[in-house]
Amino acid sequence: MKIVFKYDLEKEYNNLLCTMGSLNRPGETPQLVKEIIDQGIKIDDKANVLDFFDQEMKRLETNIEVKINNLTKNWDLISAEVENRLKKLFNTDLDLGEITAYLTISMMCGYNTEKRYFFISVSREFPNKTIVHELLHFYTHILYEEKFADLGLSYEKFNDYKEALTFLLQTNFSDLLEGDLEDGYKKQEEIRSFLKSTWPECEDVEELTEMVVKKFFGI
Repeated sequence: MKIVFKYDLEKEYNNLLCTMGSLNRPGETPQLVKEIIDQGIKIDDKANVLDFFDQEMKRLETNIEVKINNLTKNWDLISAEVENRLKKLFNTDLDLGEITAYLTISMMCGYNTEKRYFFISVSREFPNKTIVHELLHFYTHILYEEKFADLGLSYEKFNDYKEALTFLLQTNFSDLLEGDLEDGYKKQEEIRSFLKSTWPECEDVEELTEMVVKKFFGI
């Protein structure tokens, strides 16, 4: 697995569009969308939205080249160990290959497992935490999304499980990561609490998945 950091204005716009509606924050308008609208810019006015992004990056005094170099250097310090732990957790030899991490001014970061990319905010104080969070999503999608669908479970239920499973940041990566690892959406709080309390007695993602499907989704 290799992560390549990039900045792309077109991708920035794509991230804005794909994070406007969230299963985790239903009915909530992202802060960045509010800021753009407050400037009198319509979200579908792509040219002016891109100009807003460009000006905002300058306002944040973000040197893209320096930022990418720092992200790469800090990630390289833990990347091999993170990959080893992920493979062990999910009991797989899955190699994700090359993944692109696009920088964004937004605090809402989308991803695409098929095209192998995710977004990372230039304002995040602890970017490695975001990276491992997204990699947990990648493994969960690739290994379990189809299984949920085969059981007749909705994507929303899979999403709840996928988000709750990020409790593993606390239990299995805390020695590698900085910052508060307790974050999570309120929507998945009950499942996350169950997973955290069960983990010490069952450190097996496959078995945990079966428990959650049975306990919370009735299958």
